[in-house]
Amino acid sequence: MDHAAFRQSGIRESGLNAHQMRRALQSLGVLLPEELPWGTFGIVGEKARGRHNDARTRLAETLRQGVVSATGIAGTMKLSADGYVLAESGVMQAVLAASDESWEADPTREEAPRTSSKPWQGVTLGVTSLAALGGTGLMALNVSAYGRRGTDAALARMPHEAARLEQLSQRTVSMLKVASSLSVTAASGLMLWLATATWHDEELDRAVTAWRGAAGALGELFGAGDPMKREALAAAWQGAAKDVADRKLRDFVAAGLQLADEAAGRALGLQDAVRHLNQLHEAAFWTTVVDLAIMIALRALGPMFPASFLASIKVGARLATALVLIQGVIVARLAHLAQEDLGRDTAGSAPEGVPETGFPRF
Repeated sequence: MDHAAFRQSGIRESGLNAHQMRRALQSLGVLLPEELPWGTFGIVGEKARGRHNDARTRLAETLRQGVVSATGIAGTMKLSADGYVLAESGVMQAVLAASDESWEADPTREEAPRTSSKPWQGVTLGVTSLAALGGTGLMALNVSAYGRRGTDAALARMPHEAARLEQLSQRTVSMLKVASSLSVTAASGLMLWLATATWHDEELDRAVTAWRGAAGALGELFGAGDPMKREALAAAWQGAAKDVADRKLRDFVAAGLQLADEAAGRALGLQDAVRHLNQLHEAAFWTTVVDLAIMIALRALGPMFPASFLASIKVGARLATALVLIQGVIVARLAHLAQEDLGRDTAGSAPEGVPETGFPRF
């Protein structure tokens, strides 16, 4: 759905049209992400999957509260002839001032780090196997600190990268099955990696797109990309909005802005996690491919060099150890996704002094 459909027809200078806001919030239901099915992040990522689905449920419930709140505003507060609730104080008129700017990137903001992975990088990691831990650790540092540096700009600049977790993890499983036939030690790596194998890349991509769409629509509806509105909202929380009606309007707009920030944070968090997990699974795949090739070569030399059989067992053990280390980084990244990116905290740069706010009740 085009975000332009959610431009602020319900908010204009000095007033808010509760009926239009209610209809817009109701229509946002079509943008809700679907629940992620079991196995999206593998067995080791079940907590992150559950947190995502909880966040999706909270978004749906908050939107319902927004619809009820807009209905209450329309039914209990004084309306102008054209259906707008007018703000009394100047500061609330500034908060409700319509912004024609869509959610555009601020050129002064930092762009999300692009951490593309190449097959030759995986081969390099595979040659030494244990080097995979250091390589993937650096990948984690490259992306983990991003995500919350100005959600409005970050969302506009967020590069899309399709999930390849299922493809890469299942290929790794296939290679490990072959390696297990050559080395009993490699079989232990297979058993451990099965907990990391994933499914449902398409569903994960749709979830990222849905969070981004919901964030963009909410941002257009409440003017989340307008820094002046955030500054005016902070002033309204410092006691300037003394009228009861103004406080209701203040709470309504604040809740909408925070919901837009939260949805954007989910989109950014998921996309960053997908990018990073793609790289981790690619490192595991190429590590397995290279060490499998070494084991095959050693087994071929077995009739001439009996010691090569022992060497292939050692390579299998090295491979299993490397996969355990990569799996550890994956688990840590999924824990960060569950605790930080999918937690209840909003991801936007909320104005200082504005508390977490729900849609006002009537």
